[in-house]
Amino acid sequence: MSKRTLVVLVLAIVAVFLMSSTACVSKKRLRTVEQESAERLAEANARIDELSQRGDTLDKSLKETQGALAGAQSETKELAVKAASLKDQLAALEGQKAELDKALAAGKETEESYQKKVRGLNGLIAGLRKDVAEMEDQIAAKDVEIASLKQSEAALMAAAEDQGQKMAALTSEKNDLSAALDKTIASKKSTTLILGILLGLAVILAIVGFARGRKKPA
Repeated sequence: MSKRTLVVLVLAIVAVFLMSSTACVSKKRLRTVEQESAERLAEANARIDELSQRGDTLDKSLKETQGALAGAQSETKELAVKAASLKDQLAALEGQKAELDKALAAGKETEESYQKKVRGLNGLIAGLRKDVAEMEDQIAAKDVEIASLKQSEAALMAAAEDQGQKMAALTSEKNDLSAALDKTIASKKSTTLILGILLGLAVILAIVGFARGRKKPA
């Protein structure tokens, strides 16, 4: 075997060894990257699931609050209509009393008749005034409830919006991570393929060099 052939063989063997080592390192690195990325993706998915559950809870609370708010507003309108009706009745009774006063002054009503009618009207007026006062208290309480529900609604909407932004950011991060992983895997596979081709060429060169070395002595 000539020195030249020996050198070619040694270089080919060294090349095979280096490329094999590089290929092993590349595959090991690829597995590490895949494992790390899988862990990060799993963590991102877990956080997305957690945010999704929180979002569902917020949506449920928001719908319940909005339902309660709509109910309270509807009740307030009904109370306002009833209060207005009571006030109309009260005004009518007070109008009747004023007419009795005029009739008494004009001598159209006797004192006895007047007192009897006024007592009846005063009783009705007092009852209506009490009903109106109670109705207005109920309306005031509903107004406080509505104000509180509106604050809760605003807070829940803000929380839901913040939750949505976090979800969008996390989903974007997950997509970027997945894209980066796919790109890394594709790159590593390309590198492994190239190294495999080079390794094959090195083996061929080693075989050719060895074959030539054996032919020359003959």
